[in-house]
Amino acid sequence: MFSSFSSRLLRIFMVSCVFTLAHVWTARAQIEGLRTGTLPNGLTYYVCHDSSTPGEAQFYLYQNVGAILENDRQKGLAHVLEHLAFNTTEHFPERVMTFLRSNNLHDFEAFTGKDETRYAVHNVPAANTALTDRMLLLLADWCHGIKMLPADVEKERGIVLEEWRSRYNVDQRMNDVIDPVLYNNARYAQRNVIGSPEILQQFKAKDVQRFYDTWYRPNLQFVAIVGDINPEEWEAKVKAVLSKVPNKKAPVDLDARTIADNATPLYTRFIDRENTAPSLGIYQRFDQRDSTRIAHIKHNTFFTQIFNRLAPRRFAALRNDGSEDFIAASVSLSPLVRLQSQMAWDVVPFHGKEYNALCQVLAVREDLRQRGFSETEFDAVRKEIYNGIKTLLESEEGLGTPDNLFQLFKENFLLQRPIKSFRQQLQDNLEELVELEVDDMNEWLRSMLDGRNLSFVTFSRTADEMNLTQAQFTEALAQADPSTVQPVAHAPITRLIDFDLPAGHITATQNITALAAQEWTLSNGARVFYKYVPNPKGRFFFAGSAPGGAVSITARDLPAYTAVTQLIMQSGVHNYSRNQLYEWVRNKDFDLSISSSETSSGIGGESAAAVADDFLGYAHLVLAHQRFDRNIFDRYVQRSAYVASTRSTTGMQAVQDSIQELLNPITPENPRKDADFYKKIRHEDLAPLFASQFGRAEAFTFCIVGDLPEAQARQLVERYLASLPGHADRRTATLQSLAPQRSLDFSSKAPEIKREFLVDTEGDQGEIEIAYLNDLNLNEREQAALEVFRGLLENRYFEELREKARATYTIGVRSRYNAPTDAETAGLATLNIHFTTERARTDEMKARAYELLRDIAAGHFSADEFKAVQVPLAVNAATEETHTESNTPEALLWMGMLNVYAETGTVPQLPADLAAEVDKATVTSGKTKGKTQQQPKAQPTAAQAPAALVDNAFSQLTPEDVQSVATRLLQGARHRDIVVKALPPAERKWEK
Repeated sequence: MFSSFSSRLLRIFMVSCVFTLAHVWTARAQIEGLRTGTLPNGLTYYVCHDSSTPGEAQFYLYQNVGAILENDRQKGLAHVLEHLAFNTTEHFPERVMTFLRSNNLHDFEAFTGKDETRYAVHNVPAANTALTDRMLLLLADWCHGIKMLPADVEKERGIVLEEWRSRYNVDQRMNDVIDPVLYNNARYAQRNVIGSPEILQQFKAKDVQRFYDTWYRPNLQFVAIVGDINPEEWEAKVKAVLSKVPNKKAPVDLDARTIADNATPLYTRFIDRENTAPSLGIYQRFDQRDSTRIAHIKHNTFFTQIFNRLAPRRFAALRNDGSEDFIAASVSLSPLVRLQSQMAWDVVPFHGKEYNALCQVLAVREDLRQRGFSETEFDAVRKEIYNGIKTLLESEEGLGTPDNLFQLFKENFLLQRPIKSFRQQLQDNLEELVELEVDDMNEWLRSMLDGRNLSFVTFSRTADEMNLTQAQFTEALAQADPSTVQPVAHAPITRLIDFDLPAGHITATQNITALAAQEWTLSNGARVFYKYVPNPKGRFFFAGSAPGGAVSITARDLPAYTAVTQLIMQSGVHNYSRNQLYEWVRNKDFDLSISSSETSSGIGGESAAAVADDFLGYAHLVLAHQRFDRNIFDRYVQRSAYVASTRSTTGMQAVQDSIQELLNPITPENPRKDADFYKKIRHEDLAPLFASQFGRAEAFTFCIVGDLPEAQARQLVERYLASLPGHADRRTATLQSLAPQRSLDFSSKAPEIKREFLVDTEGDQGEIEIAYLNDLNLNEREQAALEVFRGLLENRYFEELREKARATYTIGVRSRYNAPTDAETAGLATLNIHFTTERARTDEMKARAYELLRDIAAGHFSADEFKAVQVPLAVNAATEETHTESNTPEALLWMGMLNVYAETGTVPQLPADLAAEVDKATVTSGKTKGKTQQQPKAQPTAAQAPAALVDNAFSQLTPEDVQSVATRLLQGARHRDIVVKALPPAERKWEK
């Protein structure tokens, strides 16, 4: 329901994918500082001290209750109840939402799924006893104190209906069609969480009350309090407050989560005119409790991780050889619902190759069933996982977050898994990894890839597309031939550079005393900035860039340039195919990538110093011996033209295309990327265009920073970088040829665009997009004020349009500032407002949105409203800056400093620790060595710098700053007013 707009979910995923294991753990001591138990009324609690959020506490409530427990007359009411939980409750007659927002608690969330419901309030000041005590009352009310007031029900009815409108698109229609085969017609197939408009329009308060009274019971709930707290003190508070929740066991619906096996594949077709990608899917369901089905269930999670890394490479191998019959293909094994997982094979075939693509995918599946993975590839991935866990164990910082702890509590509550510290879990994982064998992995694969619980689905716009039958699938499954998907055999690479490199050398050295670094000029005109940094030990970072990129491409070359950016490294390099290179690279401890951006061409990566020769040799080949094989090129053109030609020409997608072309007119510099665009590409243009961007060393500046001794670095630079094609005497001419040829701002320069579109689509929706674009130069303080303006506006819209008018489910306000590219141009500030509502209320709500916009821009907001936006932004900015500096390897920090110097010629202001290192290096060396001495101009010190550079820009803002930047943004701005409405019911042809 509510999003915290933070990186929390990403952190959860990154950590939990390593140590949240799906097997039984041996019992060990619990996490230090954890107090847990079950109250007499059946409610479970977890109270834990956690130092990852100093001064704050997080409050959670988990309900083992979801849409799966609704009866046929209650569809959608589990979700409605979650909405009502933020309205009137026993201890919060002023409404929970009002309580949270008035106490500056904006980081809260709620989620209803098929199996569960959970609530959380984050970042509560732990020292504010009055506030934290009320948080306990809130948890108690969520357990059994939500009031079903008719006024609240009517308010949320409108909001939930708007949520249904926003969700009911082609994806939701697809789920409604395919769920019966994915779940074999179990109750999961009939419970989509959001419900149906028929029930949402008619339910009464008593209907929600009945569901609440039946299922929100202590034996199905747990609360968790995690943070900078005293667990013993808080355990006593939990017992005193939450023991008062009435004790009444909820009934047990034993059949609700049952999914019967299907011995033969199930089949359905999804045909929808807004479906833009004709495709097919093969899905297989697995019960994680079935130890007879899933061999070696103890290692199931690790085997899943390994499968998800290795299985997709089978498709990559086919593409590398240019033998694929599909435009795109993927495979993954992931959770489906409670204790059920699903293996999904999704494929977009080439036109006319639908059956061939199906056979090819099933052949890959059969190959995995019969042969599994090789010991070499298995061991390589196991080593990657092992090293990742070991790195976490060696970290000096605390492991995990409050949300990770909540996940552990959930597994303990549902599955009785013992709770162990993150560090102990990681240690156990290392021990488990040692036990893994490829034979066990392949036995696990064979047990999984049988014929049970399969389903086959085709997705198309019309009945004529993707017309594969169930009989054809059954036939292809029975006749799957692994030999048809074996990659072409290639000799392994034994000597990467198998030819004599041109001679190259360093012609000049300059010492950059202020950075304790060096600048080397090479005989081919390239520049290299080098700095020795011992941290991280045994590793170094590498980067190279040249001006150019998309801005340097003429309209005539744009199709070919588009192909180049997509086909770099797709054919391999020199005499080596991608499959050969994969075999050679996969055991090397380095990572290298090459890409083109809007304004530059670049290459970069990191490497262990022990394989520096291989790394820089590979970089040489990537830059100087790129390949664009004809068969790979032909498939790219075919794939791209096919995707362009299958875009929907009706419904919402067609309207969105029209809007984009209205706002960003089609010109030679901004062409329509249709099938004709891709058919204009000539294969012979690719290599010369790549060479013009990447193949002239005199345009490149390289940086090498890390634990690579100077003597070794010089030798490698002269061998591999100084030998790249280039001419020092052409540097000026080359840079001039890479100067910008076109602007990438394709937006219309019309001062006003106002349009309304009527679209023949399902639903009864109106969509509103308001935008302002203005050419402005904003300093750091003004940029911060723009973001506060955005937050104020979004909060006001939330209160007025969502909560009071009940006209929308979500409303998004986005601001952006693009700094000027040079002294001759201005920056671009933009403000976008977007929301959906009921068709009949579109005009009314748009007028109200403008009214609120003018109100905030005029400074009509309270001091509390201002602080509610400003304070979190100031805190987040300071936290992110500190977190970034503390978690970035020292060598990468220096890389950033050198890049700034290389681009500007000015030494950036160094953080205190880096500045101290420079001072120490200068004292130690006594006198800097080199052919020349250079003392670059330094930026002001912290004491001399403007206040905006020293303090957080957000912390200095005033309401007057916000009003000023809002006035600057709106006055004279280009204005966009776009409305999209569904046709009135009588005029629709959707179902005719």
